Amino acid sequence: MGKYAILLDTRFCTGCNTCFYKCVQENRLHESANQGYARTMVLIRDKGLFHHRCMHCEEPSCVATCPSGAFAKTPEGIVLYDSQPCLGCKSCVIACPFNIPQWDMKKKEVIKCTMCAHRVLKGKQPACVEVCPTDALEFGLYEEITGKAKQIAAENKLNIYGLEENGGTSVIILTKEDPIAIGYPEVSKSATKARGPKTIVGTAAVAALAYAGIKKYTERRAEIEGKKDE
Repeated sequence: MGKYAILLDTRFCTGCNTCFYKCVQENRLHESANQGYARTMVLIRDKGLFHHRCMHCEEPSCVATCPSGAFAKTPEGIVLYDSQPCLGCKSCVIACPFNIPQWDMKKKEVIKCTMCAHRVLKGKQPACVEVCPTDALEFGLYEEITGKAKQIAAENKLNIYGLEENGGTSVIILTKEDPIAIGYPEVSKSATKARGPKTIVGTAAVAALAYAGIKKYTERRAEIEGKKDE
């Protein structure tokens, strides 16, 4: 089993959000969706369609900054989140240059796309790709997807987003419009390890996030030990 990627050709997206509805159904996210949280969502803008979904970075900022190991990148290229070791420090929310992780206040956990890893590992496509009525989404091996994206972009004079952003991602987006103009974040080509209010990157920011995580861990451990002594 190799590394995978998703190709999104926005020329064929109608903004129907069938991907959103199927994601909610497939992953049983009805309660979260009712609270306004979504793993994938198409937003219709005046200048084009913006897809909000995890980019599954080659060098994920969430993995790099998480102090508890709640995030991990699989050999298949999928970035996964485990709520069990999560400290609730929200370092991932701060670090992600694509503004993807959402903190569910009620469940006390992060909401983000898993690329339907449970399906992919069984040889199936992600649910959103399977149900897209216009075939705007395509799933396949990373090398094949990126090669096809470059070819389509060259032949049709399209913009490619995600191929180099934040060191490269596993979600490649093709647009006729300037991707930044329709809502995609302007992201550095190099991987972002940490971020502040004005995209502050560096050891100081990483240290601040780590300190917050350690503090949260200490508090949580004390709480658990306190319950054991009762």
